[in-house]
This record gives sequence, C-alpha cells and structure tokens, in this order.
Amino acid sequence: MSEAEKESVLIVGGGIAGITAALNVADYGYKAYLLDDTPSIGGLMARLDKTFPTNDCSICIEAPKMYEVKSHENIEIVANADVRKVEAVDGHFKVRVLKRAIFIDEEKCNACGKCVEKCPVTIPDELDARIGGTRKLISVPFPQAVPNMNYVNILCRTGKMRDKGACVGGCVVDCSQCRECGVAMCVKACRDEGKGAVMLWQKDQWLDLKVKSIIVATGVKTAPLEKGTWGLDVYPNVIDYMNFERTMNSGGPTLGEIVRPSDGHHAHKIAWIQCAGRGEKGLNYCSKVCCMVAAKQTIITKEHDPNVECAVFYNNQTCYGKGFDEFYKKASSLGVRYIVGKPFDVTEDPETHNLTIRYEDESTGEIKEEEFEMLVLSTGLVPNERNERLAKVLKIELDHNGFFKEAEPLSKPLETAVPGIYLAGGATGPIDISESVAQATAAGMKAVSKR
Repeated sequence: MSEAEKESVLIVGGGIAGITAALNVADYGYKAYLLDDTPSIGGLMARLDKTFPTNDCSICIEAPKMYEVKSHENIEIVANADVRKVEAVDGHFKVRVLKRAIFIDEEKCNACGKCVEKCPVTIPDELDARIGGTRKLISVPFPQAVPNMNYVNILCRTGKMRDKGACVGGCVVDCSQCRECGVAMCVKACRDEGKGAVMLWQKDQWLDLKVKSIIVATGVKTAPLEKGTWGLDVYPNVIDYMNFERTMNSGGPTLGEIVRPSDGHHAHKIAWIQCAGRGEKGLNYCSKVCCMVAAKQTIITKEHDPNVECAVFYNNQTCYGKGFDEFYKKASSLGVRYIVGKPFDVTEDPETHNLTIRYEDESTGEIKEEEFEMLVLSTGLVPNERNERLAKVLKIELDHNGFFKEAEPLSKPLETAVPGIYLAGGATGPIDISESVAQATAAGMKAVSKR
C-alpha cells in the first residue's frame, strides 16, 4: 500500500495514552497522526519521577516509546497544534488542524542551547514555579522532549516581555515582514552556530487531514486550588503533589533533592493532606490515584532519608488496583503515619517558615496541632481545559464533570455517540498509567477495525 493510499487515524493528545494508541495503530500498518497542543509529546508522565506501585523510573519507561514514535515510519507528530474543524464525509473525517508557530525551523534545530544561553529573560516555569523552577523565553519543553528542539515563548515573539528585558519587541518592523533580524539575540546566536534555525517571522500553518478514525486522548491535569487554601501560594513551604513530584525528580529544579522552597534546606518533617480541594466548593468525585501518589511519595522520601517523618491526613484510603493495598502497607511499614482526619487550619511561623497544622483526630475526637517543615496538598485530577472546545468540534458529549462521555460504557466501551471517534486514558476520567495504556491499546484496535 502506498503512502497516498494508506488509511490514517488521528490521535488527539500526546501523553502515554496517545503514544500507546499511535504505536498500536502504526504497527497495524495504518498511518497515525499524533497531535498535541504543546511543543512536545509525553504529557504528565514525562514530568513524573516514579510510577506506582513498582516505583519504576517514569521517563525511563516513556522515553523509549517517545523516540519510537519519532522514528516510526507510519507516525507523524503534529506538535503545538489544535483541531479546529471536523467533517464526516463518506465514512471518513476531514480534519482542519491549526499548527501554531514555535518560531523554530524543525529541520535545522538540534537543541544545542546557544540561543538559550544568550536569551536575556528568565521567567517562572509553568509547572515548577512554586519550587523555584525557571526557563528562558526560548527553551526546550523538558530535557527528553520529542521533538527535541527549542521553541520561542509567544509572549516574547509578540513583544509583551519587552518590559522584562526581552530583546524582541522594540523593532519598528513586524517580524513577519522581516527575514534579516539584527535585534534578537537568539537569532544571532543560532546564526553564529551556522544553523539559522530561529525564525521569528514563522507563521501558523493550516493542515488538512483525511482520516478513517479519531482517538481522543486529551489526558488530565492537576486540579487548581484557590490562593490561600491551606496556605498555598501564601506560605512558600505549602506545595501541591505535582510540585513535590518535581522536587523528587532528578530532572527537576532541585535535582531530586527534597528541599524546602523557602530556604533550600532539606525537609525532615513533611505532611500530606489528601482530598485537598474536594467538597462543597471543589471536586465532587474521587480522583482514584491520589492515595497511591501519596504512598509513592512517602516511600521515595524515606528512601532518600529514612529519618524524615512523614504523615498523611486522610478520610478514605483508595487502594483499588493490583498491588495497591500492599503498596500502602509498605509505606506504613516504613513508619509513615496515616492520620484519619482533615486539617482545618494551617499557620506559619514567620521566622522558621515551619507550618502548624490544626486538625481533629477522628479516631479520638480530639483537636490537635502539630508542626511540620513542608506541606503537600493532594489536589485531585480534572479534565484538560481543551475538552470543551474539542467536544464541540467533534460533536461528542462531555459528562457533568467535563470528561468525554462514552455512548454505552458496558456494551461499547471507549466509543462515543459519533461512529469512528473513540476515547482513551484521562479523556474518560481520572485514571492511572496502567489503565491508560490498556484503554489506548483497545481504542487503537477499535480505530483500525472501524468499517
């Protein structure tokens, strides 16, 4: 079958579910378009430290799959893109895709880093800011990114970072009208390397695809909390569990050292609050993974230093998967304290930045207080913010929580009300990595089997 004749499948979302689905589809001889709205595939899994319940290295598992996607002859990565229009015609879908400019020539950039060195502006990292993470206005998404290349922050390109010291934005000629930039330091640094990969005049592209099936694998994100919730964004040593995950990660801003954001000192007494943000004003469902994430993080913390005191405040313990109960028991056996009770007040010592937690111990009914050096909030998982717009484009339904809705969960799992559009992973709701992979494999089979 020639390339022109090859049937195609579009996978929307480049996390572990999308990657698995794309490889599955491609191995059956179909062309897979793997689309993500960020400059790299990998999703949340690429930023984790370990996976539960085995505590295997997360990126060590996913990176080989990411590189396999890049090198697979039947897979085309469409990064930094959005699906804007879908039309069903003669058993296929005509898909209009907007591929947003990253202002880099993908064929020329090898992520040498010279442009990053010359960039004059450092900004807070979108994921790691609470724990001191920063990036330049031109940078790679993360060290193992695929495609592995730099991209220019759109705020720089539009001149909105000029007051922060950015070199772009003061020119009287718009970048799109010019090809001989003598202003931007990143352009000059790249040209000095003989590459010419930085292209501030690059424009967005429109792509037209014709595909047999579509798999939606848009994933999840950590739930945002209001400023001040248990001191979050008020006290520096209160962080959420994704921040702590990045703290443990050797590729994170602290290089794997479990230290306090306030002073960079190692924390010796850490508390976790489960179901943070759940209740009357927050999530109305269990996110399934948070209990195991806390167990994983306490175990790894103990592996770093057995003398660190760890306490987990919880109401219900969810251990629904294979090996999960044993994983929780392992944390307990290492000395992790599990306290049944939800804290109601957190205050900070302004001199030490230690945190005092007041809570009701439900096992005794007593009001107690205890001092900790760090507090980690398990915030739960919510739908990807692009779900609502994508649902309208695909003409499929969302449930009341904002996840994509299966038409018949029992008789037609992972299928939507639109024939030929399938679901996988976090698109359907909170889910762990192993379940995401299983669903993606099934969705891939459905996509290529569609008649």
